[in-house]
Amino acid sequence: MVNGINFITDEKGKQIGIILDLQTFKRNNVQASEVLNSLSGLQDLIDQAGPDGKKDNNWDAAKKKLNSMKS
Repeated sequence: MVNGINFITDEKGKQIGIILDLQTFKRNNVQASEVLNSLSGLQDLIDQAGPDGKKDNNWDAAKKKLNSMKS
C-alpha cells in the first residue's frame, strides 16, 4: 500500500471515501503509476458504495412521495 492513501469508513466499517494526500506523495517521491496500481480495486469499491438496502417500494411510501411533490 502506498503511504498517502487513506480510506474513510462509516460507523459499520464500510469504506465510503478515499483521501489522497498529495503532499505525502510528493514528500515520499511517489509516482502516479504507483497510486493507480494501489487503486486497482477502485471499481469494486465504487460498486459497493451507497446505501445498505433499497427503500421500501410500497403504497405508503408512494403516498408520502406524492404528498411531498405537491408542496
